[in-house]
Amino acid sequence: MPLLDHYLEQARGATSERVEALPMVAHMAGAYFGEVIRRRHASWWRLDGEDPTYWQVQFGSVYLAFSPVLFVREALTRGHRADAAPDLAEDALSGDPAALELEEDDREAVAARLAELPSVSENEYYAPSTRLEVIDIAVDAIRSRRLAAGEDTDAALDPGDYERGGD
Repeated sequence: MPLLDHYLEQARGATSERVEALPMVAHMAGAYFGEVIRRRHASWWRLDGEDPTYWQVQFGSVYLAFSPVLFVREALTRGHRADAAPDLAEDALSGDPAALELEEDDREAVAARLAELPSVSENEYYAPSTRLEVIDIAVDAIRSRRLAAGEDTDAALDPGDYERGGD
């Protein structure tokens, strides 16, 4: 992941100068990042439409989905960060398409856990290695919430569960 972090930091300057390269870089780096996640956690790709920008990695053991390409695109452009400091708890769970998709009960548990973390620099915030840690923390927080509630810590989700919104 540190190599991908470094690559995106370098590519950020290049894609701001050559905007036409942005989709290609975002698709390539996002696909790589998504594959790292998919191999780390029981999950699969949801390929809706022809544009990889909106493809998601969806998890099987917890209801969690996100778009790696949208995350990478956001990391490359950083357009919405002009006047605000990054906030892992708020931003990773916002309604933004690059944010994590979670069930409401899990969202609260994940937000509480992420709020305990120290603040990070802008570079750290946009680093895929940080997002990987956020995803790992989210999975652990969901499992901890389920354990405390007397529920099974791992679900057996399939793609149909995401079509129904986790119900």
